[in-house]
Order: sequence, then C-alpha cells, then structure tokens
Amino acid sequence: MQHTLAPRSLQSREWIILALIQLMEKKAYSLISITEITRKAGLARQTFYRNYQDKDDVLFEYLCNQYETYWSVSPEQSALGKEMLITLFHMWKEQAPPSLLENIWNGDRKIRQIIFRSVEHYIQKLYQGGSDEEEREEQGGLRYYALRSLASTLHVLLIEWTIRFFQESPEEMGTISYELTSSMREFLRG
Repeated sequence: MQHTLAPRSLQSREWIILALIQLMEKKAYSLISITEITRKAGLARQTFYRNYQDKDDVLFEYLCNQYETYWSVSPEQSALGKEMLITLFHMWKEQAPPSLLENIWNGDRKIRQIIFRSVEHYIQKLYQGGSDEEEREEQGGLRYYALRSLASTLHVLLIEWTIRFFQESPEEMGTISYELTSSMREFLRG
C-alpha cells in the first residue's frame, strides 16, 4: 500500500491547529501568541500568515471541520433533523478537546464568539440551497434573522450544556434543540 503525503500547506495547517489545541491545554486561549503557536508547530511565522490571518481563524477552521465530521456521521440527511442534532451533542461531548472545554468553563468570551461564528457558518452552509434565489431575496431580512437565530440557539445550548458539565444526555439536548428550533428550521426549509 502506497501512502501519499498531504500537500505542504495542508500539513502546515494541521500542525498549526494541533499546536493551538495543545497550547490551550496549558494556557488560556486569549493569552496564546502566534509566536507560541509557530514554535510549537515547528513552522515559521510566514507559514502561519500564509495560511491564516490570526489565531481566531485557526480555531474557526478547526471547529468548522469538527461540525462537518459530526454531521457526516449522522444517519439522517435532512438539515438539522432530530437525529442530526442528537449526533451534534454526542460528538461535542465525546470529541471536543478538553482544552477547548476548559476554556469554556473558564469563561473565555473569545472562544464563545468563535464557536458562534463557526456554528453560524455551518448553519448557512446547510441551508444555502433551501429555496430559489428569488425567494431568498424576497425573504431577505427574515431569512437572515432565522439563520442567525438558529445558530445562536445551538451555540447557547452547546455552551450552557458544557458549563453545566453535560448534566443532560445528548439525546435530551438534541430533543431540546430540535423543539426550540422547529419554527426556524421549518421556515428555512420552505
């Protein structure tokens, strides 16, 4: 079996992400510098800036990739159906790096903002083809607010559930989020 190496930039991106996650184990996210990330990754600062604007972009990319992974394993294909939401909460609890959870428990507001941005990005990706272009323009503001509200609700549930040390089961959280977002999801599907 022949192995192929990842392109250099992809490999660099993976090393940068890994370095950030590892550094978060020992230090609050907000206190980590680009220099520390590049040192830990064994890369030059130029390599970092060739791939990312700042460390927020690194965490954003990591989280977006995680959501993609979480929902790709869901047996359900409809955008944010109940099983898909249950899968999200299962995977968040089982696979979110302890360093990310620790930063949430310590109240790092920047982490929360990036989690919101990444959830919103993924929600937009899920619903981008929901209706034809003319209908989307007609709904304009309402569609915009429905997408933001859906992302905000999921973000708050993930954060609060984490802060409460996962008191409810992933099934309960998936059901709660499914029920709380039913009108938004229905509108976005239409």
